[in-house]
Amino acid sequence: MSLGVGMIDVNVVPDMIADPSAFEDDAVFRLKAAQSAIRRECGWHVMPNTALSGVINSRGGSVIRLPARHVTSIESLTDRQGNPLAYAYDPETGLVESMSGGFPAGIAAIRYEIHAGYDDAPDVQSVLISAAKRAGMSPLGLITSQSTNGSSASFDMVPLMQAEKDKLKPYRLGGLP
Repeated sequence: MSLGVGMIDVNVVPDMIADPSAFEDDAVFRLKAAQSAIRRECGWHVMPNTALSGVINSRGGSVIRLPARHVTSIESLTDRQGNPLAYAYDPETGLVESMSGGFPAGIAAIRYEIHAGYDDAPDVQSVLISAAKRAGMSPLGLITSQSTNGSSASFDMVPLMQAEKDKLKPYRLGGLP
């Protein structure tokens, strides 16, 4: 069966790098890869301070967590219908307490517009530089898993060392109290 003009074969997933011939595994790429590793480890963007908006799934209750720490301002916190919610918040942890009997429950029950992130975090930047430099030392990356009889190996271009993960602990999103 052939596809019509403009139709996409849903069984073919496009490549992450559309044009591999234009791909450069250089310092910029490694910095971006190390930045992604840090953001995965911490669960949010960490740096820089920037405007964020989105929705939060909520089970209700009196406390929710914004998807960021070091919240410098909350421009808007509303329910699905756009009604403002009464709240108090801890800017360092991103925890928000309802001041009106509880938050609405449900998928995408709360909408937010905030500014969050650090403009200056030398410890995070040192992890970024260290991880990016380490990635540049091995052109194949570091082996994260391997099997013998199945003849497969997995590589992680920018793994974080335990000491680096320890430096990032204060920046990780935590659980609810």
